[in-house]
Amino acid sequence: MAKNTFNISRKHKTYPANFNVECKSQLLDEQENVKLIVNRRSAVVYPKKWSFRCKWHKKLAITLALIVICILIIFAYTDIFRNKIFSIFLSDGFDKVTNIGKLQTGYYYNNNKQAAVALNSTNHSNLKSMQYLLSYSPVQLNLSTHLKAFSSNYNIFVIYTKENYRLHMKFDLFAHSLLKHTNAQLHLHIITDKKSEVSVLEILQRKIRKFKRILIYTMYDVKICSEIIQDITDKLLPYFSSSPNSYYSDSLFFLSLGLHRIADKSLDRAILFDCDIVFRSDIRLLFAEFDRFLPHQLFGLAPELTPVYRHILYRYRTRFPKSNFGNPYNPIQLGGKKNNENKLVSSRNRDRHGYPGLNSGVVLMLLNRIRDSKTYIEMLTQFEVNRLVAKYSFKGHLGDQDFFTLLGYEYPNLIYRLDCVWNRQLCTWWKDHGYSNLFDAYFRCEGVIKMYHGNCNTRIPER
Repeated sequence: MAKNTFNISRKHKTYPANFNVECKSQLLDEQENVKLIVNRRSAVVYPKKWSFRCKWHKKLAITLALIVICILIIFAYTDIFRNKIFSIFLSDGFDKVTNIGKLQTGYYYNNNKQAAVALNSTNHSNLKSMQYLLSYSPVQLNLSTHLKAFSSNYNIFVIYTKENYRLHMKFDLFAHSLLKHTNAQLHLHIITDKKSEVSVLEILQRKIRKFKRILIYTMYDVKICSEIIQDITDKLLPYFSSSPNSYYSDSLFFLSLGLHRIADKSLDRAILFDCDIVFRSDIRLLFAEFDRFLPHQLFGLAPELTPVYRHILYRYRTRFPKSNFGNPYNPIQLGGKKNNENKLVSSRNRDRHGYPGLNSGVVLMLLNRIRDSKTYIEMLTQFEVNRLVAKYSFKGHLGDQDFFTLLGYEYPNLIYRLDCVWNRQLCTWWKDHGYSNLFDAYFRCEGVIKMYHGNCNTRIPER
């Protein structure tokens, strides 16, 4: 029987089975050392490239990434997200650059005794007849010497409250275009709140430095202003607001109707603007429109350039189909053709102008006339408001604009018709909501545009 033999190989070396024991033990020791070295090398952890094990892993990762991107885009285009980021940026940046005390280069009190008595009688001590100066020059002004030089007949009112990113951009463009197109000495009256006041001053300071102006401004607390006209708001709110929590349910949308109470009695002429107005001409040309007012006219407003009041007055127009209330201003009537009953036909020689309503984005006011007008004061009583609403089956949702529209139709002698070039509205919402065939008749505005109104958050055309 043959003996069983085995060979042990190491690095291509062969050892016989009858090799001496000492050599075998030495061989085993060497093998253990080799195994130890190999184990140490295998124990070293090399970084592995991350990879998906399955296809569904890739699909899941791509889906999650797309969801995150969509969420970021949605938040980036919402006011809630942008307002928070914007407020943090604004508060930090403004504290580093300047402060309110540095922006106010000086101030003076109006010495009008009647105004002081009126303010004291209303018990609104915070609504002071105080005016401040903003100057592009760091040199302090001697106001006692230059008081008359800095007086202004161009009184401009604007409401800036509940600041957000979009409103900030609108007011920035408003101030920029206003100062760009005029070198007149302006007095800007801002109705605002404490949180928004800082932004107002920061914007104004930047603009007067850019255009090298000296600007008079007065701040009004919106809460106090709302209290002054609270009785007017309570009467009109049920009829001229769609719901208690709607956009136009705030009392600030009725401030124009009681601005004669808020403004100093020394002011005679004033213009109230929305923040989304952009100027394309000198503001002095608009103030020159006051000279064209007839003796009984109190307000100046441009026509509404959308069929919104045609929609609101559908019940009244059903009862009185020949009424021009709600028709476009340009003399265009509806043709009676078989295939197209709503076709627009021009009839300039036969029809008078329609009355599409009024837009309150720009309101010219003769304040002393308004204060002394018995007709206007009577129209603000509860009895007259109820009568007007019932007469025209009216249920509006646009605040003071609805009241001005009814007032202008019932008492046309109180309203001066401002040309549409001074309030070129850009909103086209109604064109896509049932009035595409009629919209162009309302929207038309011929002439060189002097002022754009970016209502409905519409973008202003660039020059």
